[in-house]
Amino acid sequence: MKRYHCVFLCPLLVAVLGCSSAVKKSSLNPAYETELVEAEGMSPVVNGDTEGAKKAALHDAMRNALGLVVGIYVSQDAMVSKSILIDENITSQTEGYIEKYEVLRESREGDFYKTKIRAHVRKEDLSAKLRQLETEPQKLGNPIIGFDIKEAVDGKDQPSAYAELELKNGFAEAGFMTGEKDKADILIKGSARSDFNTREGLGGFVSYRASLSVNAVKQGSDETLTTAQETAGGIDLNDSAASRAAIINAAKKSANGLRDKVLKALREKSMVRLNLSNVASLNDLSDFMKSLRNIPVVRDCWLRNYSGSIAAVDVAMRKGGAADLSQLLIKNSKRPLSVGKTSSYELDAAFK
Repeated sequence: MKRYHCVFLCPLLVAVLGCSSAVKKSSLNPAYETELVEAEGMSPVVNGDTEGAKKAALHDAMRNALGLVVGIYVSQDAMVSKSILIDENITSQTEGYIEKYEVLRESREGDFYKTKIRAHVRKEDLSAKLRQLETEPQKLGNPIIGFDIKEAVDGKDQPSAYAELELKNGFAEAGFMTGEKDKADILIKGSARSDFNTREGLGGFVSYRASLSVNAVKQGSDETLTTAQETAGGIDLNDSAASRAAIINAAKKSANGLRDKVLKALREKSMVRLNLSNVASLNDLSDFMKSLRNIPVVRDCWLRNYSGSIAAVDVAMRKGGAADLSQLLIKNSKRPLSVGKTSSYELDAAFK
């Protein structure tokens, strides 16, 4: 026989609402909804303690239910790298994330007690906790960083990429994803030049001086997030090694500061360009933008241009990027959209 249960964090809610009722959340923001999943749990029967095994099997089923939902929101790489954190901080605290569950089946099978449940997992609380386990770049939309830095030594262009490599390592250490410049969401572009300084008084060594100047630019919109300039010297046994050392030293000095400035700019300017098609009228667009502003993760939105049935809307996000916004728009039953091309900061969508 099926049994129904409610799990609440606060006894006052139990008194006010009761286990048989549920508060309906806004369908516009799916973060307030629950994810419905089925999961099984099992526990050994020790010293004939069937009741104890029954409770343990139920708890195991609830942990497995949370694990299923966690798997929806977290990549496999993150599941592996953060498995202990996820287990200790999330799946061990079932009462905080399962709002209601239903026992579908339970029985003793040999030396084990098995339980199957259907659980309503609170996506709002779970997703918030998962965000805490993410790196700062992931919280800001996980943009891909590309590099395009021209290098020159003594006024002559070089095919080398020493500055790019150092900067790439600096961004990767902070949790940023790096990739090809043509596919990047943010492009670090500029120049690094190294010039002969002196041989005097160096005991046979050579000194070069390098300067690095770069801009961090959003691809597509060409918006400049931040800039960086740095100089550094390099000493080695010959011109080639000294010029290389100077460029590497300048890039190393610049890496942490540039990375932090990009993070700061992303936090302050987390803007998504929403390209809308099939817009029926300006009134229709106005109503849609009002609904956008009701989404908690949206700070505000502005109409950039509107012509015919095409509109471009700038959406300022409190957190996340275009991928996060696309999921909210897809699940908006009041004004459904079909979503096309999506990058970290640009989203193509059409009214159905």
